[in-house]
Amino acid sequence: MALFSRRKKSGDDAVTPASDAPVEAAASDQAQPTETVEPPVAAPSIGISVQAFRGMGAEAGPAVTLPDADEKPSPAAPVQAPPAAAAPANEAREITSPKLPFAPGLPPEQTESVPGMKDNVLLREALQQVEKGATNEELLGVMRQALQGHLYIRVNGDARAQISEGKPLAVAVVRDDERQFMLAFSSAAAVRDSVKLEADPAATSAVAQPSTSVMQQVVQGDFAGLIIDNASAPHRVVFPTELLQKTLEQADTEMVVKAIVAAPREQDSASKVGEALTRTRMWVAVNGGNDDGQVGIAEAQTTDGKRFLQLFSHPLEVIALGRGDRPLPFEPEQLAKVLAGHPEMAGVVVDPAGPTMIVERDALAPVVELATAADTTAEAAPEG
Repeated sequence: MALFSRRKKSGDDAVTPASDAPVEAAASDQAQPTETVEPPVAAPSIGISVQAFRGMGAEAGPAVTLPDADEKPSPAAPVQAPPAAAAPANEAREITSPKLPFAPGLPPEQTESVPGMKDNVLLREALQQVEKGATNEELLGVMRQALQGHLYIRVNGDARAQISEGKPLAVAVVRDDERQFMLAFSSAAAVRDSVKLEADPAATSAVAQPSTSVMQQVVQGDFAGLIIDNASAPHRVVFPTELLQKTLEQADTEMVVKAIVAAPREQDSASKVGEALTRTRMWVAVNGGNDDGQVGIAEAQTTDGKRFLQLFSHPLEVIALGRGDRPLPFEPEQLAKVLAGHPEMAGVVVDPAGPTMIVERDALAPVVELATAADTTAEAAPEG
């Protein structure tokens, strides 16, 4: 297994490559967290406020309605119409600004900073925009991208051997007095940069795990938080456990829809989203309210007048738009009812803050069928 070599570190060669040997990924299905680690480098203190992330979404709320066709919808991120009739219906449209907390509409191309080990490109690019004294909005943008894909964990010793022997992984952490922080990385290159800072690095490997799984390990373990790309200052972040726990409480564990939208576009990407929406809770953005307690759902319009319901994979996606909207959970049955009751609705736009995807009505047929099935069941139910 390819491991990092040992070398002594001086003040002049702290960032000199320890070895050209790549860090090798091990299968992660059997990975377990452990607190047995050696402290690498001095830990940064948590420098973010979690206040901006509180109240990310209600678990219940009032009834929601769509505005009539002649009413002005709630403010929305601009969506460009297809440039030509031949353009793919599922082609994502660029949002106005890629600056954090926003991201480009189309996902970036997949890269491997170490051959054979895929980077979490969206997270890596978000971290590149982070500087010292990052704002809550910027950190929110990093957290959004951290929810999708995978993270690498540094392991002291041979990760593959530890997994095969059924042992907990000896993951690397940073200690700060009585606190300890789990380390995670957006790429294998970021892992290698972290090892270079060791005064006497042990043989080190890396394992890739789903991002939400890594966050869950932090929440369930004796950790004060999670440091991502610790050797990449100022392009690193520290997320406290409290924030991770709140984020996970309102997340789809597998982030099914977000994963499809964040992946390179394929011919059936829109159909995959449509199918996933039949079993995945999403979120809508609501603002204001009427005397009867109903509120309107935010939607977007293309330049040719088509109306699209805005859907969000996580409450943070709503907050990132900065419109003051409130995230409200939206079950598949609710989405089906809205689509069935508003045939003029052209489809949905998922995660407008980017990466985003327009899913037109034909790809949402499985969702609409939920409403038809519900009506049939209601009609067949005996009275009384």
